[in-house]
Amino acid sequence: MAEMTTVLEKIRDQGERMTMPRRLVIEALGQSHKHRTIADIHLYMQAHYPDYGISDTTIYRVLQWLKDLELISQTDIGQAGVVYALIDHPCHHHLICLSCGETFTVDDAPFATLRDQLQQNYGFEARIEHMAVYGHCRKCVESGKTK
Repeated sequence: MAEMTTVLEKIRDQGERMTMPRRLVIEALGQSHKHRTIADIHLYMQAHYPDYGISDTTIYRVLQWLKDLELISQTDIGQAGVVYALIDHPCHHHLICLSCGETFTVDDAPFATLRDQLQQNYGFEARIEHMAVYGHCRKCVESGKTK
């Protein structure tokens, strides 16, 4: 819940309006440290606010608004689809094996280096707060199961 309070404060500090759909989407994202799909958020709404109807389109618009404010990350993690999460610090990323489908969580250190290099070499400020990198895990490579 501390994350949700922080997000609400950042929104207020930026002079943005807090509507009920916005608040509920932020709540759905803040209730779990798991990454959420639009369908997950919709299910959360149905379970916790059954009398409050909200469409997937509205959820999507709120998520895009939060992304524009740099408060959430959006990541395509393969078969699970596009997922959203409140940006946490330190950031974390995922390595996804194309052979077995296993997902590994990695810390931000290699990506911090990449951000720094992009800034120094190109003057480009990269937003890399949650990334999925596809490849083959050690186990699949060693067993020859790469596709």
